[in-house]
Amino acid sequence: MLILALDTCDLHGSVALLRDNSVLQAVSHDTAEDYSSWLLPAVGRVLEAAGSKLDQVDVFAAAAGPGSFTGVRVGLTTVKAWAEVYGRGIAAVSRLEALAEESSGKAPYVAPFFDARRNQVFGALFRRQGAQLQRLEEEMVIAPDKFLDWCAAQTAGEPIDWVATDPKCLTQTAQWALHPAASKTIEVISPILAPRIGKIGYQQARDGRLIDAPALDANYVRRSDAELFWKGGSPMSPDKQPVPTRKIRPFRSADAIALAKILDNAAEAAQWPLESYDRMTHLSGALALVCETETGVTGFLIARQVADEAEVLNVAVLTEARRQGQASALLTAALDQFRNSGVLRVFLEVRESNQPAILFYTKLGFTSSGRRKAYYRDPVEDAVCMELKFPTAT
Repeated sequence: MLILALDTCDLHGSVALLRDNSVLQAVSHDTAEDYSSWLLPAVGRVLEAAGSKLDQVDVFAAAAGPGSFTGVRVGLTTVKAWAEVYGRGIAAVSRLEALAEESSGKAPYVAPFFDARRNQVFGALFRRQGAQLQRLEEEMVIAPDKFLDWCAAQTAGEPIDWVATDPKCLTQTAQWALHPAASKTIEVISPILAPRIGKIGYQQARDGRLIDAPALDANYVRRSDAELFWKGGSPMSPDKQPVPTRKIRPFRSADAIALAKILDNAAEAAQWPLESYDRMTHLSGALALVCETETGVTGFLIARQVADEAEVLNVAVLTEARRQGQASALLTAALDQFRNSGVLRVFLEVRESNQPAILFYTKLGFTSSGRRKAYYRDPVEDAVCMELKFPTAT
């Protein structure tokens, strides 16, 4: 099996070509050149050195994040194009998982991290289970001292193998030397991670876990600078209030309590019993997303797809987290997934009196398509039906 692997998540990217688990060629991004101009020539050099061609590749393995928006986007867009043209499967690999897999230690836990800039790190924690690694919770972008605290709480004092390509973003913090979770050493891993990404991709292919181009999505963990920085200053929302770091992820059963809290102060949303959310996620075509910040789950969206149509069933944001773009982020993520799944039309209903929501949906391209009399209860109110049509290829 011939595997082409890419890592464009940060400045220290790489490209590798593998035959099964054996690395044939690899090159690193050791230049200031943008990935948009470096990547394709680098792939060409790797293929030429190995005597191979792009149409002979069986699997494309790509680091899907976390990392910079521009770098991740260039890598994934390129892989999507190849997969579509040549009809190949894709292995989406976490860069943090690749780092963890490079660890040579024997501790019960592995904590990979790398510099996320702005005094933060991208980090994750894995538990060793035999020869396998199991990630605990989600990957995160977090202040170094908070990452130390979180890892200590998760491991309850058990040893941790810390791994990084450049450990200074953690070791130069004041907390490192004194923190109980800190180790005397951090294993420094080569930043050329494409070979490991290819090996993980090979295992995914053997396990039947490859995906197609529409299903490939980036794991940015943090929003782009364009979203984070308001007029070049500190992270701000349009009303000049600081915006917490957030991520959109799939709903988990443990989130139900947070959803109930959100609904307590969201009279305009559909009021479902707690058990309905968990049941909903098991229905065919269901899509359940939550918005999570440092304080926990602050918003959610529930939708369902049937054939080439989809319906947004419920969406709400915690009162104190509104006007920060969370509803927009949730709906945009849902629409992106629908579009990639072949959906042609998306429907939703909104209370007639909820003019801010109607305006919000209109700005996203929805139009009014009808009305349902006395659709809502407590209080009884008509529903405005809205519809979004995706453009079809001509």
